[in-house]
Parts: sequence; C-alpha cells; structure tokens
Amino acid sequence: MSGRQHQMSLKNKGGAPPWADVMKSYFSEGHQLFAALQMEPSKIDKDGVSVFATIPDFFSYKDGDGSAHPGAYTIILDTVFGFSVFAKIQQPKAIATINLKTDYLRPIEIGSKVICSAECHAVNGNIARTRGDIFDYDGRPLASATGAFMIASGGPDFARLAKGRPT
Repeated sequence: MSGRQHQMSLKNKGGAPPWADVMKSYFSEGHQLFAALQMEPSKIDKDGVSVFATIPDFFSYKDGDGSAHPGAYTIILDTVFGFSVFAKIQQPKAIATINLKTDYLRPIEIGSKVICSAECHAVNGNIARTRGDIFDYDGRPLASATGAFMIASGGPDFARLAKGRPT
C-alpha cells in the first residue's frame, strides 16, 4: 500500500474514539522520543492504526551510510502495535509487550518519512495478537512484524494518562 493510499484513509476527523486523544498526547512534545520521530496518527479505528513517522539522525547506524539502526523499526512497530490493541478493545489499559518478531526487509534512510500500519487481529483472555508493516512513501515494504501483548499488565496505565494523572 502506498503512502498516498494511507493519506487518503484518514478517519480521525471528528469521529475518533475517546482513547485516541491518549494516543495523540503520547506522540506530543511531552515525550521526547516520539516528538523526535514526529509520529503522527493518520488512521485510528477499530480495524487498526496507521502512523506517519520521520527517522531522525540520532538513529544513524554505521559508517555514515545514511541508514537507520533497525531499532528504529522496533520502536515504531511496538508503539503502533500497542495502539492497535487499544483500537481492538476500545479503551486504553495498561499493556506490556510479550513478544515482537520483526522481519527487516530493507534499510530505512535517515530523514525518511515512513508509514506504519498495524492491526490487533485476536484477543484471547488477556493476550492480544498484532501484525503490521512499515512502508516507505513509495509503497516499498521496509519491515513486517507480529507481536503479542498482555492486557491489564503492570505496564503504563494509559487510563490514568487520559485523565491527566501521572502513571
């Protein structure tokens, strides 16, 4: 799916679920890493989440080749997967990553704008399963991943964050 297709699928204008504000505040200037990644939601609905991100130069990998460390993929995927869990259960709850398997398909260039789309395709008890991809703006796949998350874990309490209280 190309970047242009993602841009055309914006669904947040006025119809976003209440927990979507938590996602937007999480990407705000208040969180240095996500502010540096310029993470911006482009789709938030029960079927999944898509986010635009720009790869900052502090992710430079080796020998000045202009590519980002693969950890950049992991940070973006883990975050967007977590929000896809919220989309599925329709509320922010404390969650923790149990497993994240990423297939790195090609390098991300520093300064590139990428699109990460994720869906939570199953919730069994307190375990949520996710899958998603990162694409460049020309629609080329950069990474593909699956993950598992524990719901109602001892992780950050996003419900408290939504109410403006520290976690």
